[in-house]
Amino acid sequence: MTAWTALTVFVIVVVGTFTTVAIWLGILGWLGAFHMVRCTNCRHLTMSTAKEPRESCPQCRHPLLTHPVYAVRHPGARVRVRNDPLRY
Repeated sequence: MTAWTALTVFVIVVVGTFTTVAIWLGILGWLGAFHMVRCTNCRHLTMSTAKEPRESCPQCRHPLLTHPVYAVRHPGARVRVRNDPLRY
């Protein structure tokens, strides 16, 4: 098996896994067990089991994981997020 064949199989497995997860999250959304809500602190979209907005999200608690380049270049600063102009 060549490297290209192994890479193709790897890509197919990754795409298939992400597609399966997305389908299951969609089904859970239809059943009311999964919701996409906005964080009240930073306005990022986050996953929740309730329809109410969350007080904090992974983006608020772990900025280095979600915005690594900004956090490394600005070590003492908090990662700021611009206001979301969308109204819902």
